[in-house]
Amino acid sequence: IKKDHLGNDMVFPWKGSTNVGLQDTEFGKKHHIVFTERGQSGVQVYLEIDNRKCTTTAGSECFFSAHEAAEFLAATASKHSLSPDFPIFQVK
Repeated sequence: IKKDHLGNDMVFPWKGSTNVGLQDTEFGKKHHIVFTERGQSGVQVYLEIDNRKCTTTAGSECFFSAHEAAEFLAATASKHSLSPDFPIFQVK
């Protein structure tokens, strides 16, 4: 979990009552992201990926950019392979 400038975890309450604006983008169309009018709430978590050791670990799956990691999460979510208890609404 990413830390802010004071060393605090960047985890915040989230209310999703507005359109996230992804459904008409290439990413949204590719991963079938839709918007519903019902209010949603959850947690917004900022993640930081440290892939420095990835190339030294045999048999590991590496992400060389945040975009690649986001694509992996979106693809996994679209296959319903992630826990339904932690749905992903947006990746930036």
